[in-house]
Amino acid sequence: MRKPPITSPIELKVEAAVNPSEDPEKVIKAISNVVDGCLPEVRYGSRAIGRAAGTQALETIYEQVRSRSAMGVLRRMLLDNRSGNSTWFYLNKQAAAAGIAVVIEDEQESPLGPITVSIDCEQLDELVDWLVPEQ
Repeated sequence: MRKPPITSPIELKVEAAVNPSEDPEKVIKAISNVVDGCLPEVRYGSRAIGRAAGTQALETIYEQVRSRSAMGVLRRMLLDNRSGNSTWFYLNKQAAAAGIAVVIEDEQESPLGPITVSIDCEQLDELVDWLVPEQ
């Protein structure tokens, strides 16, 4: 993973629904598998929510979107969902449980619901270009 040209803080908020049929620990593990350094907890009885900071939190996603040729999809989602210094994207929860970061465009693509990753960074353009450069 190459170092990004970013000096401002990068903050991630990660959350996923915990369905009645799911083990909350498995949902927490799924999030931890794909967002490095994130230690989510179950809140409100039905949501796993965690925070992480820095580019190291994005390391697994950085590596896996390249190996799966998903950079175009992730870039489009990051740009389409942008609002000021924030953006977000979805990951497939079942794939994350197996340690695989699969970017999805619609929450319906993950039958048990997606993992939502929100990113806040003052240098969002530079972060997007580092994470998923234009091809």
